Amino acid sequence: MRRKTSRKTSSFSKEIQQFKSKLDRAKRVLISTHLLPDGDGLGAESALYHYLRACGKQVKVLNPDPVPKRYHFIDPEKGRAPEDGIEKVWNQFDLWLIVDTNDPRRLGTLWPDLSIRAEKIIFIDHHVEFKGRLKPDYPPHAEMLCDSDSSSIGEMLYELFAKLKLAPITKEVALGLYVSVMTDTNSFRYSRTTPTAHRIAGDLIEYGVNPEEVYQAIYSSKELSHLQLLGQLLQNTKVTQEGKIAWLELGLDLRKKHSATSDDTQSFLNLLLLLKDSEIVCLFREEDDHRIRVSMRSKGRYKISQVAMELGGGGHEFAAGLALKAPMTQTVDAVIERLKQLMKN
Repeated sequence: MRRKTSRKTSSFSKEIQQFKSKLDRAKRVLISTHLLPDGDGLGAESALYHYLRACGKQVKVLNPDPVPKRYHFIDPEKGRAPEDGIEKVWNQFDLWLIVDTNDPRRLGTLWPDLSIRAEKIIFIDHHVEFKGRLKPDYPPHAEMLCDSDSSSIGEMLYELFAKLKLAPITKEVALGLYVSVMTDTNSFRYSRTTPTAHRIAGDLIEYGVNPEEVYQAIYSSKELSHLQLLGQLLQNTKVTQEGKIAWLELGLDLRKKHSATSDDTQSFLNLLLLLKDSEIVCLFREEDDHRIRVSMRSKGRYKISQVAMELGGGGHEFAAGLALKAPMTQTVDAVIERLKQLMKN
């Protein structure tokens, strides 16, 4: 796989020209993001969808998991489930744009089928690069447009669109970009929030995005039962002896009891960041397929992405995740022990 590196180590203008040449030749473009799609991936998809249609492309969106209800307001496919959509994708298409992941495994069941239908595949990503034995297998027709310095895919796309100059930024495009930037910076609170992210957000508001409406649509979406679940979890917060690591454990039975989807619990982890002594916080959540999904956040002293990669996951230096098939207790023990070792080094 030929890798296009960060704009800090290579000419980003040259990368844009190479991307533009492939886009110029493409008539049919498919856009996807990763399993358990979030605001960064979904916002980027929406922005790309509307931008590329304005460029005269035939565009379809298909993800390995359904779009959560709180993001339906930016979903071009209106919540269509993946099992209903894969048969509607072209038998052959020119370009597959995969946003917010550099790992083919995070495309789930879409990858084996669609990777052989696409003439060209480009991952548009801003996560830490896999290295050595941890690196996934990429087919020869796949490339990557990557900038790990960007706060979000929305930030990358805003600069990409400005350089391509193929279509104007409409309100629909701006809305997707804003959702991406806002959610992946945790409303501009994460350490990876860049000055550029703030400037872009201001520009997008001038294009007509209403920040309050976006925030209410995404974050004011909890049912009473979800808050009751959160209260129960917080009462059972666990910490290491020194208090440097804190975590929550959410079993499938408890989540179902409170009628909560995985997406409904995504924001729970952020509350642990309020603990003054904790440097790393985790949420261990049992998914519908009984895998344990682990979300990790660091306050900035410890880079946790390598731990996630070593256990089959990935992410940013200070925000990463993984999923294991092991039982909850075994997964918690393995991850917490590895994080303890990280903090000792």
